[in-house]
Amino acid sequence: MYITARIKADKIFHGYDEDLNPVVTDHPPREFVEKVIKLDRILSFTEKYIFIECPHDTVQTWEYEGSLEDIKSKLQAAKLLLA
Repeated sequence: MYITARIKADKIFHGYDEDLNPVVTDHPPREFVEKVIKLDRILSFTEKYIFIECPHDTVQTWEYEGSLEDIKSKLQAAKLLLA
């Protein structure tokens, strides 16, 4: 199962350092691009970001165009969201 969205990468979360502070890398500013995203990789959606599970035990945040209601409508139409 997949979903399409216009996204731009925001941050990569690599884990925690020895003091339990998050280790984060910011992506350089980019334009939005359309992606087809495998639903199994998505951890969550917020009003502004998609949290994506990535290789090497990292998580990325991607900013997306549109609203959370748009995303929820897509998922509901495909019967993939419990209300």
